[in-house]
Amino acid sequence: VEPGGTPPPAPAPSPRFKEELLCPICYDPFREAVTLCCGHNFCKACVSRSWAHQPRHACPVCKEEVSSLDDLRVNHTLNNLVEMLLREESRRGAQAGPALCALHGQEAKLFCQEDKELVCPACQASKPHEGHKVRPVGETAKDYRAKWRNMENSLRDKVKDFGAVRRSYESISKHNQVEVARLEGQIREEFEKLHEFLRGEEKAVLSELQEEARCKRGLIEGKIKKLSEDSDALLHEVNQLQADLKEDDLSFLRKHKNRKRRIACTAEEPEAIPPGMLVDVPKFLGSLQYNVWKKMLDIITVVPFSFDPNSAAGWLSVSSNLTSVTNGSYKLLVDNPERFSSAPCILGSQGFSKGSHVWEVDLGGLTNWRVGVAKERSGRRWNFHHDARSGFWYIYRLQGADNEMCRASNSARSETVLRDLKRIRVELDCDEGELSFYDADHKSHIYTFHEHFSGEVFPYFYVGNLMPDTPPGSLRICPLRIRIKEDLPL
Repeated sequence: VEPGGTPPPAPAPSPRFKEELLCPICYDPFREAVTLCCGHNFCKACVSRSWAHQPRHACPVCKEEVSSLDDLRVNHTLNNLVEMLLREESRRGAQAGPALCALHGQEAKLFCQEDKELVCPACQASKPHEGHKVRPVGETAKDYRAKWRNMENSLRDKVKDFGAVRRSYESISKHNQVEVARLEGQIREEFEKLHEFLRGEEKAVLSELQEEARCKRGLIEGKIKKLSEDSDALLHEVNQLQADLKEDDLSFLRKHKNRKRRIACTAEEPEAIPPGMLVDVPKFLGSLQYNVWKKMLDIITVVPFSFDPNSAAGWLSVSSNLTSVTNGSYKLLVDNPERFSSAPCILGSQGFSKGSHVWEVDLGGLTNWRVGVAKERSGRRWNFHHDARSGFWYIYRLQGADNEMCRASNSARSETVLRDLKRIRVELDCDEGELSFYDADHKSHIYTFHEHFSGEVFPYFYVGNLMPDTPPGSLRICPLRIRIKEDLPL
């Protein structure tokens, strides 16, 4: 440096050095840099976000497991280097004049496409950039601006997508609040019915106990009254005998015959206490809970599964006990991935993957329906095509002249003429890969699928409209017949 001269500008940091100061997650300079036990560095906020929804914490780069958040050690040296770099770049940006090449001091008018950095004409001819494609700064900036403008539009579209998903979550949250309030009321009503039944049974048992006590008390009081009367008679005879003993001999002997007959009638032994005078305790307490429970079976309905209202399309209305469904006017429902949107379909609440299962469906006068099973949803939404190739196995019937015949989702036609079909019996054998349908009233076979049901399948239903000017029909899951088998003690 010549006396009185200005020192040359410090060389700019190399691109590789700058890359070492970028977070591998956000690709921005480190903010609150932390070091994991494996030696990799990240922004504290970035690594914390990446672990927010993960069951186990691991390094985002090498996947080495991290025991806890306490293993995040603040890297003060790295933070200081980032601060120095940002300060230097800020200072350089504030200086007026063209950007100069750090190696040759010439104006950097070119941009190297391979190294992604500004270069001067001398750099272009140098060995580090030999054979690289270089373009003028203006042209490159114009092209890059166009690309990043497209990226900006793409990011704005993504922001809209994120906003739409967020609004869906907010809608689901509001729906859940309303649904929880409704369910709380309905659950209380159901338990109140049980409580009312139990209170009625309790009242009946206590009333029967009081009647038993009244009968026993009346019986005992009658016995006591008779014993009192007999005791009084005996005491009267004792008094009479005492008077007779004081009479003279002639008078005493004259009454002897009558006295003997009189005493013979009054001197019998008291009646022994008969059995059954105590309250019958086992009659009231023996298996009390079990006996009441058996009576409770008469007031409850048991079904093999319920309809899942979260899968019901907007046309369908599910009953409060979740056992019947009706096709009506379309309602705008909360948007969730389980819900059918292209057809009035609904699933059962329980899935099956092994064993044998049987259920019956009451068609409720419908002439446009589908009954069968469907595979678990594989994508974000249900497929528009509900056929055997898409994982839907069912039989169906359509309104029209050909509605006496039943078809299957694999395009097969049933050979059975259905006529007045009211109830369908479905038999699913997951292990054998068979799905059979029967006319439950006439006990006749309709159709059988022979398929390998891989994974879980759910009961599947399509509820079509009735003919015009007819009341809406309900497709209903038939209740189970409950049989109690009492066996030997364990």
